[in-house]
Amino acid sequence: MEIDILILTVYFICIAYVIYQMALSVEATLEDQVVLVADQEGLEAAVRSQMVQQGFSEDAAEAVAAAPAPLRPATALQLMMPEPKALTDEAGNPTQGKVLMQVLPQGPQPLQPVPGLTVQVLNQTQGVQVTVDWDRSSISRLNNQIRRAIRITPGMRLDLGLPQVTSVVNPNQFLSALITSEDTFTRNPDTQVLQVAAPLLDLQRLAVMPATARYALDLVVQLTPMAGRGARSIVLLVPFHFRVEVLPAQPAIPLLNWLMRR
Repeated sequence: MEIDILILTVYFICIAYVIYQMALSVEATLEDQVVLVADQEGLEAAVRSQMVQQGFSEDAAEAVAAAPAPLRPATALQLMMPEPKALTDEAGNPTQGKVLMQVLPQGPQPLQPVPGLTVQVLNQTQGVQVTVDWDRSSISRLNNQIRRAIRITPGMRLDLGLPQVTSVVNPNQFLSALITSEDTFTRNPDTQVLQVAAPLLDLQRLAVMPATARYALDLVVQLTPMAGRGARSIVLLVPFHFRVEVLPAQPAIPLLNWLMRR
């Protein structure tokens, strides 16, 4: 009888251990364990300085903590752009339009590879064209080594040594583009199609680094009025800089999570 009880005890201990290891595996895959934090103050200060240097008010640039739809409710750059003189309100006064830019992902993330960064541009003006120059934009990771930003498109057959086509966002249009670093690509030997061979960010590796991991996208955009003589274009280097913060460890078993919160 005592031997049976011992065998059952060992059996249940083994079952509990297996379940716990499964819970740890699921947690590592699905549960948010790091936070990607945008440098909101640095973004706003850098763009405001460039606006002033080009003869515009620094108040025209603002880094907002929660962007409106269709962007995600996360950090974004908001620009209040003067519309062309031909576009006025009912009283004949000059008007302003809004341009918003955002880079994702942001916020809590599981320890899964990030294949690339999503650049979103929302043009809510009536007469200003936004051009994103991918070749003049750059990505830096870890040791701040600069790499050219490459826009990922289906069936890429281009040579990475050739110039990329800029992306134009006309008034009342929305752009969402996935980009990565040029050193993550390889060419399929059979089809000669460029494909991503490595993720842009390995969050599992970044989470265990002794120092806070950082990465950045420096995005070059040009804003051009589409009407009116003598209208000036604005060229901005928009610095989207991020740091990777590790969340406190949580028990893998849901019951323990509940007990820890009591």
